[in-house]
Amino acid sequence: MHDNSKITIQMMTLQLLNKKNMVNKSKKMKIKLKVEQALEEPDWVMATQEELNNFTQNEVWSLVERPNQNVIGTKWVFRNKQDEHGVVTRNKARLVAQGFTQVEGLDFGETYAPVARLESIRILIAFATHHNFKLYQMDVKSSFLNGPIHELVYVEQPQGFEDPKKPNYVYKLHKALYGLKQAPRAWHECLKEFLLKKGFEIWKACSTLFTRKFDNDLFVCQIYVDDIIFGSTNKTFCDEFSRIMTKRFEMSMMGELNFFLGFQIKQLKEGTFLCQTKYTQDMLKKFGMENAKPINTPMASNGHLNLYDESKKGKDVDQKLYRSMIGSLLYLCASRPDIMLSVCMCVRFQANPKECHLVAVKRILRYLIHTPNLGLWYPKGSTFDLLGYSDSDYAVAKYIPFGKVHESGLRSRGLLQTGTCQFLGRSLVSWSSKKQTSVALSTAEAEYVAAGACCAQLLWMRQTLRDYEFSKIPHLCDNESAVKLANNLVQHAHTKHIDTRHHFLRDHEAKGDIAIHHVSSENQLADIFTKPLEESRFCDLRSELNILDSRNVV
Repeated sequence: MHDNSKITIQMMTLQLLNKKNMVNKSKKMKIKLKVEQALEEPDWVMATQEELNNFTQNEVWSLVERPNQNVIGTKWVFRNKQDEHGVVTRNKARLVAQGFTQVEGLDFGETYAPVARLESIRILIAFATHHNFKLYQMDVKSSFLNGPIHELVYVEQPQGFEDPKKPNYVYKLHKALYGLKQAPRAWHECLKEFLLKKGFEIWKACSTLFTRKFDNDLFVCQIYVDDIIFGSTNKTFCDEFSRIMTKRFEMSMMGELNFFLGFQIKQLKEGTFLCQTKYTQDMLKKFGMENAKPINTPMASNGHLNLYDESKKGKDVDQKLYRSMIGSLLYLCASRPDIMLSVCMCVRFQANPKECHLVAVKRILRYLIHTPNLGLWYPKGSTFDLLGYSDSDYAVAKYIPFGKVHESGLRSRGLLQTGTCQFLGRSLVSWSSKKQTSVALSTAEAEYVAAGACCAQLLWMRQTLRDYEFSKIPHLCDNESAVKLANNLVQHAHTKHIDTRHHFLRDHEAKGDIAIHHVSSENQLADIFTKPLEESRFCDLRSELNILDSRNVV
């Protein structure tokens, strides 16, 4: 009986394995059929031919005998390029190397390539708005194919375009191919070398921002991989830049900046409006929330406490779905500071999300249904002074027993919520809402540490805008004790445990770089980044941050 049951189990296992292999084979056949079918359609054939023509023009590779070393596979990727309204503008075929098969030290070495910070892009938009000039955009066609590589890399011949006379030959790469680990770095080095030869300078605070001065005029150029934003106080220099770039690279001129990295940008006479309305709508549709009931705030006034109190209870939820929602919302925070706090609170439970956490995330989505058109408004005519706000919430720790560590990482009388925001005139260009990582035994110390974080961001922004003289940047804090700690060089006994790195706030206060002042709690704009608020207070602060509805601006 025992032997028979053993044989039966083995037979069932073999059947399951055979079934699994059949499914995998059918999946591969479907993928193969899709590629073959695409190559039978004239539009996609033209797209693939255009891609291979780019390889020839840029002298990307040469056909050689198969070497006795690693050969990387290739595959076609087909995509419909759409504009901000979702209308298909053209078919795009891309031949991609399967970089996951590369061997470090053989096929690639250094891979790091700098990418523009979103704060840098917002600073550039605020800068252009203040100086009353338009920003333009261009796209480099097949940008990675321009970057020379120094390693010996071989790839298979592309599917559907194998040489009939030399079917076993492979291509030796002279320049980068999409999918290679070193491709972004090779392209960035190529573009940087070209711009430096043309007289451009790299800003020390941002290695993707290039500038060039012409007497009293300034030209600025921001690089984000193959997308380029540029503008100047003199329109002639924009035309000249377009000319030299088109002469060296194959470019797609896209006119005025209006759709960039998922951001919708409207440059108007009164100012510039930045939003992600289309991205929001697509996200709601992706998660099946477009018809959900709207709500006025992203989190209830006691929402953070519910997340902590109920984190050990409730049913487990789909971790993949939860993380996908969080990732989508984090990118939306780039133009929606009003959801920053609620998203950051939910981020902390990705390791083991419960039903209450998913409900909290869905509440944020319901709030987005209520406010789909909100975005950042950068008005013209305002000053261009740097200004920072910092705040810290010490209330959450009171609900956790003293000395114990909650599963979220919050220690009683320890880790707290810190919020900061920085303005250029009336333009909000940077903000943060995060868990404070240093121990604080009082509200004053928590506020002091938060002020240090805000100070660091202000100093980075001042370095970015090095052509401006910012003397004693105002830094507003609503805690008088923290202000006194920053001004008083005497070492207090109650602050001796604070890390030395946080005391640099005092140093810059003494140097005159920062002037920390007290502001009333009612006028503390960073309050929206530290704790959930009642609807009226939340809406007031949202308006003060210039987060407006596009229908009220355009």
